[in-house]
Amino acid sequence: MVMRLVHVGLGVRGRHWLEIVRDDPGTITVAVVDPGAEALAAARRQLGADVRLFTELEAALAAVEADAALVASPSVWHAAHTLTALRHGLHVLVEKPLALTVKDAEELIAAADAVGRRVVVAENYRFFPAERTLGRWLRAGRLGRIATVTCTDLRAQPPEDLGRWAAALPYPQLIEIAVHHFDSIRYLTGHRPATVLARAFNPPGSPYAGSAATQAILAMEDGTAVSYLGSLCATRWEFALQVDGEAGTLWTDRKRVWWRARGARFFRPVRLEPAGPDGHRYPRAGTAALLDQLRAAVLHGLEGETSARDNVWTVAMIEAAVRSTEEGRAVAITDVGGLPAPLGDFPALDRLRSQPPA
Repeated sequence: MVMRLVHVGLGVRGRHWLEIVRDDPGTITVAVVDPGAEALAAARRQLGADVRLFTELEAALAAVEADAALVASPSVWHAAHTLTALRHGLHVLVEKPLALTVKDAEELIAAADAVGRRVVVAENYRFFPAERTLGRWLRAGRLGRIATVTCTDLRAQPPEDLGRWAAALPYPQLIEIAVHHFDSIRYLTGHRPATVLARAFNPPGSPYAGSAATQAILAMEDGTAVSYLGSLCATRWEFALQVDGEAGTLWTDRKRVWWRARGARFFRPVRLEPAGPDGHRYPRAGTAALLDQLRAAVLHGLEGETSARDNVWTVAMIEAAVRSTEEGRAVAITDVGGLPAPLGDFPALDRLRSQPPA
C-alpha cells in the first residue's frame, strides 16, 4: 500500500518534507496546501502535474482521498491544522511543536481518540544516531543512576532560517528549538519532568522580536538535575550534551559520542548506532523513523514513540518555561495543564494567528 498524504505548508521545513516524501517509495503526496501562489507553483514543478494544489486545507480535504496529513505550517497553526485533519478522518504527522499549550495538545489527543486516528510529532532529534547511541547506553545501565544532564545549544540562526513568521514569535528559541532538546531530555532520562525554572530573554543585537535565548534548570521526576542554555543569536553554531552518572560521563556533539569512566583521565569514542536510510544529517536525519511511525498508524492503528500522547509532556515543559519566565519562579509541570495560553501581552502573536498560514 502506498500512503497518500496531504501536505500542509511550504515554508523552510515544509519544503524539506516535500522532498523527503517525494523520495520515499512507500509514500505519495496527493495534495499540497499553502496560501502562496509561487510556493504552489514550485511544488507543481517538483511533484508533477498529478498533484492537486490548494490554498485552503478544508478545500483540499474535501476534494482528495488521503490516508494522512503532514502538517508543516507555521507553529502557531499546528494545532488548528492537525485538528482539522483529524476531523476529516486522517492520521497526522505534525512538525514540532505539537501545540503551544497543554490545553490545545490535550484537545488534539481527545480528537484523535474520538475518530480512532493517531498523531505523530516530528521530534526527529530522538532518532539521530548519536542520540540513539546515548539512549542505548543509558537504558543498559552503563552509567548507573544519572545525576546530571547539561545541554548547550548555541546558534547563529536568523529568522529566515526558520520562516519569516518566526521573527514575531514571543519565545522563538523555546517554541522552535528548545522543544527538541526538552523532548530529547525526556527520552534520554526515561523520566517525566517535575519542575521548570527558566529565564527566556532576548540577547543584544537579536533580529527577533521575542526571547531568542533561554536558560533553564529542569528537575525530572526521579530527581535528575538538568541545566540548559540555548540561543538563536550566538556568534557560531555549537552543541554539547553531557550526561553524568555513577559510573562515568557520556558526551555528544550530535555527530560523535564519547565515554569517560569514573576516575579515568580521558574520553574514549563510542561506536554509533547505524544510521537509518535518512542518514546522519539535517534535514533528513530521523525522518524515516517518523514516516515509519505514520505508516504503522495508517496500516495498523499503532501509536508511535513520538505520539501526541507522549509529546504532551514536552509541550508542558515549554509551557512551564514560559510561565516561569513571566512569573519569576519555578513551575511544577502538574500546574500547567488546562491553563490559558501563557504567552503574555504579545500582540505580534495575535497578528500571526490572524494572518493566512505561510
